[in-house]
Amino acid sequence: MKHTTPIALLMGAVIGGVVGWAGQWILVVTGNPALTPPITWGVALAALGAITLALAWPIRSHVRAEKARGPLDPFYATRVVLWAKAGALAGSTLTGVGFGFLIFFSSRPVISSPALWQGVVALVGAIVLAVAALLAERWCTLPPDSSENGGESVPEGETL
Repeated sequence: MKHTTPIALLMGAVIGGVVGWAGQWILVVTGNPALTPPITWGVALAALGAITLALAWPIRSHVRAEKARGPLDPFYATRVVLWAKAGALAGSTLTGVGFGFLIFFSSRPVISSPALWQGVVALVGAIVLAVAALLAERWCTLPPDSSENGGESVPEGETL
């Protein structure tokens, strides 16, 4: 399994930004009120980032340990890596959505301060999720000189 590529993260952010801005624009043009993200959206995304790091910490501790402490559960490690990869992609997409919301709210003739601040909180929460998930994904990577591959060296590291 390969690490999440920057191009995938960038594409998710761009698509999320376009969808966020265009969705708000369509709502307003059709006479509906614009959506304002609740504060709990940003808080929940940041909490998901913290949970992702907490799930990856035992794997990081096991990989970084000098002494062999027994085998690592490969199913747990696989689940955490997939969770982290999904979190990185979702976090980048939601970062784009939050940025699209901010652009939309900033471009209005009358700027609603509460909506702007709620958009900032949503954007920060999405960034926290994306960064935490990318960090957790790196934590689940075996070092290049790892002996867990039967003694053969892996040049770039291997994702568990």
